[in-house]
Amino acid sequence: MIRFTMMPGEDGDCLLLEYGDDSFVRRILVDGGRAGTYPLIKPVLAGLDGLVDVLVVTHVDQDHVLGVLALLEDPERSVEFGDVWFNGFDHLLDAEGFGAQDGERLTSALLGQNMPWNDAFGGRSAEVGQRIGWFDDGSTMEVLSPDRLQLERLAPVWVDVCAEHGLIPGRDPDEPPPVDGFEPFGGAVDVEQLAATPFKRDPSPTNVSSIGLLFEFEDRRIVLTGDADDRRLVESLRPRAEAAGGRLHVDVLKVAHHGSKHNISTDLLDLLDCDRYLISTSGARHHHPDDIAMSRILQRGGAQKEIVFNYRDRAAPWDDTSLKDRFGYTVTAPGPDTDDGFVTFEL
Repeated sequence: MIRFTMMPGEDGDCLLLEYGDDSFVRRILVDGGRAGTYPLIKPVLAGLDGLVDVLVVTHVDQDHVLGVLALLEDPERSVEFGDVWFNGFDHLLDAEGFGAQDGERLTSALLGQNMPWNDAFGGRSAEVGQRIGWFDDGSTMEVLSPDRLQLERLAPVWVDVCAEHGLIPGRDPDEPPPVDGFEPFGGAVDVEQLAATPFKRDPSPTNVSSIGLLFEFEDRRIVLTGDADDRRLVESLRPRAEAAGGRLHVDVLKVAHHGSKHNISTDLLDLLDCDRYLISTSGARHHHPDDIAMSRILQRGGAQKEIVFNYRDRAAPWDDTSLKDRFGYTVTAPGPDTDDGFVTFEL
């Protein structure tokens, strides 16, 4: 059994992966979305028998980490964690000792509550080259991102980015500058032209430091990306794709950075034979997913695919019969009787 739930992370990520059989169930929570996410997912967490085996905090952007802070700082929280995967300041420099850098709230919470932290990695950083079968249950997790250089490049700006994203006490998170409003494109979009737009990498040092993972269990594969660097994902996945004959079959790809055109390239898509693409965003603030990113998925994402959105209005422009017939895909989004932001499926 593998069950995957996309939860209302607003413009960010909040994902729950559950797997197991009749004898056990493991649970992995990836990111916590915005601060407003936590009240919405609190009832879900209350039904998890008091334990989440792994909490993954992919990086320190506020749309991934503020909900985690709300969870960890809740004195009445209903779950504990078997391990927390998060690259803090000292992991960036591969240091031995750990302390809260300038009072950074997540590190303070982990240390103050004596929580297990990167135990699966011997207490050191989660970075490329590590493959873990930590539960002895047949599952493995391979770290696809970040690499050592990407971590080191974040260190000089760590305090500034933590302040920007709400991790320094007494300093409110910065609001991103406004961008042009979202306009549904209708059926006349030129997918081929948009897909051919030259790719430009995401320059954000926080995004490229994202923990990206390849989860495998019972011949199923799920790629979890945070806001990871496309080129780093390509370099990590290429050997697996070549060993598989050119394309690696994956059941699920969580599209990096909520469908930003700077985080998914045709090079990456050409390495994968993917069944489901997940678009985790409400579209707030940055109006993701980008038309260019979606066009790349439509054109190069495989002959038959499912695109899963966790917010209805993000799905609506792409739930177009002519486009679906032409590019061989289906659209899944929350139903009319489901709270927006929640989608659950099983593999």
